[in-house]
Amino acid sequence: MRWNNKYLPFLGLIVVYIIGAVKIDIMDIDAAQYASIGREMADNGQFLEVQFRGKDYYLDKPPLLFWLSALVFKVIGISNFSYRLIPILSTLLGMYALYRFCKLYYSERTAYIAALVMGSCQAFFLMNHDVRCDTLLTNCVMVSIWQVAEYVKNLNWKHFVTGFVFAGLAMLAKGPISLIVIGAAFFVDFALKRQWKQLFDWRWLLGLPIIGLVLLPYCIGLYRQYGSDGLYFYFWEQSFGRITGESEWDNSPGLFFQSHNFLWSFLPWVLAFIPGLVTRVRDIIKQRFLLLVADEAISVGGFVLPFMALSTAQYQLPHYTFVVFPLAAVLTARFLDKLIEHPETASFRWTRLGLIVTSCVMLIAIVGLCFWAFPLQNIPLLIVAVLFLVLIVRLYSGKRPGFSQLVFAPFLTGLGINLLMNAHFYPSLLKYQAGSVIGQKVAEDYAANVPDFYIYELAPADEYNIFHSALDYYTQRTTPVLRSLNEVKQHFKPKGTLIYTDEQGLKSLNTAGLRFKEVHKVQNFHVTGLTLPFLNPALRATETHPRYLLMAD
Repeated sequence: MRWNNKYLPFLGLIVVYIIGAVKIDIMDIDAAQYASIGREMADNGQFLEVQFRGKDYYLDKPPLLFWLSALVFKVIGISNFSYRLIPILSTLLGMYALYRFCKLYYSERTAYIAALVMGSCQAFFLMNHDVRCDTLLTNCVMVSIWQVAEYVKNLNWKHFVTGFVFAGLAMLAKGPISLIVIGAAFFVDFALKRQWKQLFDWRWLLGLPIIGLVLLPYCIGLYRQYGSDGLYFYFWEQSFGRITGESEWDNSPGLFFQSHNFLWSFLPWVLAFIPGLVTRVRDIIKQRFLLLVADEAISVGGFVLPFMALSTAQYQLPHYTFVVFPLAAVLTARFLDKLIEHPETASFRWTRLGLIVTSCVMLIAIVGLCFWAFPLQNIPLLIVAVLFLVLIVRLYSGKRPGFSQLVFAPFLTGLGINLLMNAHFYPSLLKYQAGSVIGQKVAEDYAANVPDFYIYELAPADEYNIFHSALDYYTQRTTPVLRSLNEVKQHFKPKGTLIYTDEQGLKSLNTAGLRFKEVHKVQNFHVTGLTLPFLNPALRATETHPRYLLMAD
């Protein structure tokens, strides 16, 4: 590849990220809830005391995403893109930080590969449209690791301060898990180099007040809302309590839950990462757990120990380990760069075969999603997809340079597939998220009726039968929930009242003789919990349930 074209792959990543940011509606539950909290914060100006639907309720996550979202909403307004803007920018910063970190220990090419791997793995495409706290957490952690590594190399205090500022921001993004990753990374590195003076250097304690200053506004807000219980929850129970068993959250995920999820979330690089990790651990064992000062074990320590710890938690979701994926990219890039120099070896051929198999599996999956589950009828997009396929096949050719076969071909596989996902599959899927569909319908066609718009829900408040967050986000209002016919009658205005409800609510209104007409009907499905029957067009109707927008007659 000519060096003056080195930025083109990153431009491709940005384009695909932005297409997802614009075309995909905000997904229930988590992303829509976080976006709605940011929208509410922008309205009420309560930045220190996080509120959800008008109540001092939301303790579960720190506020960095809410703060940044609220600021963006105030500047450029509320939209799909505005909620995702800062997370996308943070990802670009995270890729740059990974590149600079790798250059401290490896070649320019290894650093370049690592940045490509990080930006094009499935988890990062997902994190930049289904935006949760993990996007900011992951990228802040990577910047912190880079800056602390710079300090260890050069003893420049500006890197020390920046490193701990970003460690504090990472804690503001999702809590103490950030310090676990950063601490594990450098603990393993210092221990394997026998740098005990570095490990126990008193100057590390100077980082604590820096983190404390970053956290101070949030801690003030926590104490004002919840007292000492809020501080205990944030600093201990939220993260460590899920490992020790103190937290009430428990979904019994099993010891290999995160390992299974890694197989899809690190596509298309997973079959290059596994031998990369094994090779790195084998090399450390061969060196009798003693590394040279010029080497690094930050990546292996920062990946393995937190991944193992998170895998033992009593409550887990697939995105919990995304924070260590940049370090997995380092291990992958280190392995691939060595293979590129020796295309005649069996390791090169087996890795190439593994990447080809991975690409084929991904291509088969995207064909199923975009030509069976939701048939693609956009001709220009179809032409682009065919061009990607032709180019990928050509790059995997044995006559191409090793870099093309082991890096560019799988990179373009991930890029092309997620172009189709972001431009076609997810927008098609989100037509079955009734909250966002109805919310946009009300905002566009019934703006005058928004003050008299209500949710009518008969299910208990803690059952999440009718999700509220996407609806609130797109109507830019906390929609009141009515839970009885008496409440509906109190707010009934002929030709004015709008009701969003399900089949149970519709039946209740009809039985009571209240005059409502159906103005919109949507088949609803919880889109983040995909099932094969739902993806099957012939069976989809068995998995969906109608939601109604009603107007008083």
